[in-house]
Amino acid sequence: MTTSHAGSRPATVVDAIVRNAGDATLTVLDGDNPGAAVSWAAVHRRALRLATVLRAHGIGPNRRVGLLGDTSVELVAALQAVWLGGAAATMLPAVLPGSPGVHARTVAAMVGDARLDLVIVDTRIASVTRLVPARVLPLADLVTAAATAEPITPPRPAPESLALLQYTSGSTRAPRGVAVSHAHLSANIAAIAAAVGYDGGYPERVLSWLPLYHDLGLICFLAVPMSYGGELVLQSPLAFARRPESWAEAIARYRITASGAPNFAYELTARVLAGDSRLDLSSLRLLISGGEPVNPDTMARFTAAATRCGLRPSVVVPAYGLAEATVAVTISPPGTGIGVDEVDAYVLESAGRAIPAAPGVPVRRLVKLGPAVRDTSIRIVGALSGTPVAARVVGHIEIRGPSVVRAGWLRTGDIGYLTDDRQLVVCGRAKDMLILCGRNIFPQDIEAVAAQIPGMRPGRVAAFGIPGAFGDDLVVAVEANGDDTDELRRAVAAAVFDAVGSRPYAVIVVPRGGLPRTSSGKVRRAEARRRFAAEAPHSRERTVQ
Repeated sequence: MTTSHAGSRPATVVDAIVRNAGDATLTVLDGDNPGAAVSWAAVHRRALRLATVLRAHGIGPNRRVGLLGDTSVELVAALQAVWLGGAAATMLPAVLPGSPGVHARTVAAMVGDARLDLVIVDTRIASVTRLVPARVLPLADLVTAAATAEPITPPRPAPESLALLQYTSGSTRAPRGVAVSHAHLSANIAAIAAAVGYDGGYPERVLSWLPLYHDLGLICFLAVPMSYGGELVLQSPLAFARRPESWAEAIARYRITASGAPNFAYELTARVLAGDSRLDLSSLRLLISGGEPVNPDTMARFTAAATRCGLRPSVVVPAYGLAEATVAVTISPPGTGIGVDEVDAYVLESAGRAIPAAPGVPVRRLVKLGPAVRDTSIRIVGALSGTPVAARVVGHIEIRGPSVVRAGWLRTGDIGYLTDDRQLVVCGRAKDMLILCGRNIFPQDIEAVAAQIPGMRPGRVAAFGIPGAFGDDLVVAVEANGDDTDELRRAVAAAVFDAVGSRPYAVIVVPRGGLPRTSSGKVRRAEARRRFAAEAPHSRERTVQ
């Protein structure tokens, strides 16, 4: 078991917001155009008036409010207003893969499940709310009414009261709400800040393009700077989706010191920077890779390309978290870079032990995700015994601490181990593990190999098993960029066999957008298995159309 320790902190996010509403600014970029900088003091004043209007709509303690819109100063102020009024917030996905109908039904299901009393919606996407079982208030109307309202005197919420109903990404099941109290949120904000040495002071300047409905974007890259009154620059996730280079360009333009993103964004940015080394990234002291499994090869490609732009490789650090822990469980200390554990692949797969690889043996390269954040404990327990195991023995990852939403030890659903220096290594999801001829193989290892094949769409691959005579039969489903699907199938099969020693039972090539994804862009393996398993016997010779 590994544990870190805590000091004093504000009891609620409301206490932190009130205390640190100072002169540091929030800037929301308008596409590629510079946005107006607004001080946190001004955001706070707006939020107090917005809270008055919300009170007139019956919103106060013990109420729940959904917020649906693209990133804007007004949306951030509305989030503050919900908290300052004593209510709980749920950030709803402004964009989802798939059709507008799927988006509307997903939002309606989340609103119903969360039992929201009100949904504040950006007028530009108001059509998404046509099915929601709750009152709807356009954000523009809220802002207009607040212009002449008197500021509220904010109530002091109890630490145990609900602050946030955070929906999981739904990569293994339908999205579900995780109830985060003010105490949980405050504890995790303080733990993140302590782990990365952040106090909001000059010259720190944070940048994020992550969706505010994603826990990494909402908590790590909005709630933390907001609670500490630090300089913050926000981009719309749509801007990154349209032009991935906009992230690096904003880092250079605003001399950003801290930012972060999931693994796929580093893959895309590595490709951008490989062709353009004119950007200056030397201001960065911290880049967090989190929100999805960290691929050591992706991070190596990114750091190689970014180093030519002045980035110090040591500033890029991995992290691990989950909604049930508010967000952060581990963060590698700034300045340590990406640590990789190279272990004997055969011993890991057959015996469940992470032994450093000797020369000449097959190697598994796994990213060390850092130690537990402050006041959080991690232990690894045996799959059968349920009791703690020694370092470098693979088992179920369990956590506890003031940020964890359930008392006692929480089983995360992930499989991994602790290194000799108490860093966490995650091997994969327990429910996704494949048993191939007696060996335990994790799908992300197969997906990482397949993703490097020319003609693949970045991050658009799912590996899963279907019942076979000798355990699982491996199926790999991929989205293609080009038309030569037969060659792509052969290349994927050969690369997977070379990497894990097992040839796929079937490689399924699906149309662009054919793999099911979550609101944050992760491929939903369980849904892919359900959707494509029946096609696998036929896809050994043909491509799914």
